[in-house]
Amino acid sequence: MTDKQITGRAGEQIAADYLRSNGFNILHINWQQGTKELDIVAEKDNRLHVVEVRSLKSDFFMPPYQSIQKAKQRHLIAAANAYVHRYNLTMEVQIDVISIVFSGEKHTLEYLPNVIYPSL
Repeated sequence: MTDKQITGRAGEQIAADYLRSNGFNILHINWQQGTKELDIVAEKDNRLHVVEVRSLKSDFFMPPYQSIQKAKQRHLIAAANAYVHRYNLTMEVQIDVISIVFSGEKHTLEYLPNVIYPSL
């Protein structure tokens, strides 16, 4: 595993722990269907939360959540749609971001709910 993959997996675990401790039910971590992938899929209060996790060892250039470009946003929306159709879900869906910055053994976490949505 590369250093980037290790950082990403650690961030996903921290994000999942954070969500659990805040009342979310984790349905999937690293869900995949074909080329579509979702970092974390969780449910809370009858709402589906698709959570993109961004982890970096430094936020020197920009906070991790700012690295989500339009192409990635479109991919997340398509993957969320695939998930909903695969499991025949009728609940509302929102796409959240958890941004994690590591500094040695410590980290900071920022939860940004409902920040990616389809444009009309």
